[in-house]
Amino acid sequence: MSGNKYRPHICVLPEDDANRQIANGFLTNFNVAIKSINILPIANGWRRVLEDFLQNHAEP
Repeated sequence: MSGNKYRPHICVLPEDDANRQIANGFLTNFNVAIKSINILPIANGWRRVLEDFLQNHAEP
């Protein structure tokens, strides 16, 4: 699910499966709005996280 750009939301770009599992753990909390968190596919390494973030999520 993608975040609404007009409402507060978080995009999680996990480095590996362990980071993805931590992010999924936050979704099990009843105080978290599931629609406000977007967990992206695993990037497989911190360098790829940085590259993906700069190419797809950061604005110049």
